[in-house]
Amino acid sequence: MRRSALLAFLFYLFPVWAGATAPPPPPAGPVLVISEDGLGADQFRPDTMPQLWALAEQGRHAAVRPPFPATTFNGHVTLATGCWPEHHGVVANGYLRPEDRQRVPAASRAEDIQREPLWVAATRSGVRTAVFHWVGANAPWEGVAPWRVSPFQLGIPDTTGLAFCAAALADGAQLVMAYVSGTDEEGHLHGPGSPEVRAKLRSLDAELTPWLVRMLGTHPGLRVILTADHGMTRMERRVHLPTVLDGLSVDLITHGGSAYVYLQHPEDQTRALARLRKAGLRVWTRDQVPVRYHLGGSRRVGDLVVLAPLGTWLSQARSSREEESERHGRAGAHAYSPEAAPMRAWLVVLGAGRGPLADVPAWDIAPTVAAWLDIRWVQAPDGKPVRALLPR
Repeated sequence: MRRSALLAFLFYLFPVWAGATAPPPPPAGPVLVISEDGLGADQFRPDTMPQLWALAEQGRHAAVRPPFPATTFNGHVTLATGCWPEHHGVVANGYLRPEDRQRVPAASRAEDIQREPLWVAATRSGVRTAVFHWVGANAPWEGVAPWRVSPFQLGIPDTTGLAFCAAALADGAQLVMAYVSGTDEEGHLHGPGSPEVRAKLRSLDAELTPWLVRMLGTHPGLRVILTADHGMTRMERRVHLPTVLDGLSVDLITHGGSAYVYLQHPEDQTRALARLRKAGLRVWTRDQVPVRYHLGGSRRVGDLVVLAPLGTWLSQARSSREEESERHGRAGAHAYSPEAAPMRAWLVVLGAGRGPLADVPAWDIAPTVAAWLDIRWVQAPDGKPVRALLPR
């Protein structure tokens, strides 16, 4: 690290250093948003990520409340649009299209998003923006693409994402958004408290902290948000929905701890509700989903919304091959409601003050970034800027 960058970072960490009065804070600079897939708030601790924890103590840290169901695609689109799932349209990792009942197994494309992503609003506002691997950033949205974009590709290491961010900041980007692997894969395969997850947390700590130190030192005024789409919990039980609903004509989209049931014959609703509840599951019709879950306004949501007890996952397998595929990666799962503490994602904010911070709904992240950079929306999002993170 260059000496000037190191000195700038030391003054960031220690407002009074070696007896000298700290200089005034630099003008607000660019914004960096990094999502570490599946990294739960309960995983971010002094014993698991000690270097990042120490860095976070000089800023703010809390938790992000994900949307329901707490899944990767609707979580990232919520973070990016500042809207509820019933408005941005990505109501889970997958859904049935209401116009033709065709299955959308991976709702990760720009065309799946029904409200303006932050990178589009920023570009329209004249803010130079770069996006790496974020859900929905695979193509222009309503004809608008960010200045620099790298669509998602399997097998790309996180170091490539960090290099993309560093290069974009060096080339004058004012907003950089990046999705990286986090602990999601290790949590699914081995469980969220496994040695494999702890090893990944240590690796992230060793890789990300010095990189952030360099970025903070190189770009005075840089504001950083580290977050994720959801947390994860260990699985102990399975409920096989085709068995529960045997004899009823339904389409199923399961997400882990929750599911959508699409009825082919509306007259089957009463029997389906009774069977699902007898199996120990919570279930609502679309128009009866609690308002706080912000789902009922989208026809992409199933006719029935099913929620399993924490630690139970819902299976839709209809063959031995599908069952084997489902069981692989079910040591841990998510897609429960945001009230379940293990679903909360980590949140670290650097460069926007110090001190305690209340938990933040995922839909307040994009409006906060927009307020920092004077980004204007075509249609106001559902979320609001986090007041504690705004300049006083």
